[in-house]
Amino acid sequence: MISSRQIGRGAVLALFAVLTVMITTASGHYLWVTVDDKVGNQGTVNVYFEHAAAAGDGEYLDRFAKNGKTWIRTITDPKPKLIPMKDISKDKLRWLTAPLSAGAPRSIDSYCKFGVYRYGKTDVLLHYNARNIQVDSHDDLHELGRAEQLDLDIVPHDVGDDMVLTVLWKGKPVADRVVYVRGPKNFAENPKTDAKGRVRFPIKDAGKYVFRTDVEESTAGQDDGKDYSLIRHHVTMIMMLPLKK
Repeated sequence: MISSRQIGRGAVLALFAVLTVMITTASGHYLWVTVDDKVGNQGTVNVYFEHAAAAGDGEYLDRFAKNGKTWIRTITDPKPKLIPMKDISKDKLRWLTAPLSAGAPRSIDSYCKFGVYRYGKTDVLLHYNARNIQVDSHDDLHELGRAEQLDLDIVPHDVGDDMVLTVLWKGKPVADRVVYVRGPKNFAENPKTDAKGRVRFPIKDAGKYVFRTDVEESTAGQDDGKDYSLIRHHVTMIMMLPLKK
């Protein structure tokens, strides 16, 4: 016979297991692009691979420093222009940085194939994309909203007091994907894309908004001598809202 004490211990262990999964899931690394307008003549771009859009220990940054690509696009020069990034280590923090060659309006886009990483018993080929859009107007957003050099993209479009995001995979809308939306004053929504790959949310407060989503391919293969059974693509985007009318 199982005692009530054993049941209680089992429940605690089960809860611990659930919390462990939740913490592991929540603590994933993502690629982030930020812009510091106060450093340099035209500002400075910073690229991180951390839990959030800030410098960390840079434990996994080697692959991004070696294989990553970061571009700038502007209204007058919409063709993606590669930015030579510099690997920086300071106060036990590590990130990639570079001065920007042109001011806003602009879109800074970044990509890297990370390689194969094991989640439990599943070997996954990981790709990371990140964007930072600095625009003030609807017209500028229309011109810079799509980063065609990225296979996975979030395309923003303002509609009145709302923002519409379209998730595109190789130029085609992706349905039924969760888009994580975070904004000022703890604004948080996790809508799923509709049949046209879109989600819509209200711009309640002015400030920085962060978006994130992913897509998966049930494709097996080999990369750099390592087998994988799944391909996962991530994308993040940062922008200030609302736009000036």
